[in-house]
Amino acid sequence: MYVLHGGPGLDHRYFGRSLAELEKVRELYYIDFRGHGKSSKADKLTYTFETFTNDIEALREGLGHKTIDILGHSMGGFVGLLYSLQFSHNLDSLILVGTVAKMSGITGHNTVKIKLKYLYLKNKLQYRIHKTLDIDAFARDILLISWPIYVHKNLRQIYSDYINSINDLRILFDMQKELAGFNVSDKLDRIQTPTLIIFGENDAFLTNGRPLKEIRNSRFSVIPSAKHLPFLDDEKDFNLIVREFLME
Repeated sequence: MYVLHGGPGLDHRYFGRSLAELEKVRELYYIDFRGHGKSSKADKLTYTFETFTNDIEALREGLGHKTIDILGHSMGGFVGLLYSLQFSHNLDSLILVGTVAKMSGITGHNTVKIKLKYLYLKNKLQYRIHKTLDIDAFARDILLISWPIYVHKNLRQIYSDYINSINDLRILFDMQKELAGFNVSDKLDRIQTPTLIIFGENDAFLTNGRPLKEIRNSRFSVIPSAKHLPFLDDEKDFNLIVREFLME
């Protein structure tokens, strides 16, 4: 199973050992997209979901896997959706976690939005005065301020330590246009791959993710009380749902 991380800017490490139980039924391959984590940097123009999708296909061929399963979290699910549309003959199953078919705004979380607006204004003023801007620090602050949207309080320190451990987050800005333009909502009925869709009950993307039910051969599961990282919030329940799906 190819495990695809979210982002942009993140890497596979935030999964930790939360998916270890799945190793009993599948061999797991944690993949960092180009420009992320341990993968090499590349031309900014190649930081696209189309390129990432083709990279996954090239990796499958390189590793000699006849068919694969994909578990894509958040942005990783975007690539999973595109792979299922382009290379369905090589895909046995698709697991989408906290993923949407079309990018749209997040409702609520007004306190976070106010803090982010202040951060943008602060950096804009800094650039006007000093004619320079630390893009990496700016991106890091955005992710650290946004944590209440994605994780529960008990994961705050772990999440913060993880974000601070990432060497270069400038790709967060490099991919904003690509993120904003993602939309496969009119193609969902073309997906034939058996698909499992998982959300946390308190995931800010849950409402926008419900249209994924239009995938014909799919099932939709919601993990109580979990947010955007349900595999960390309720590891046992998450792995049980995935294992049952894979073993059918």
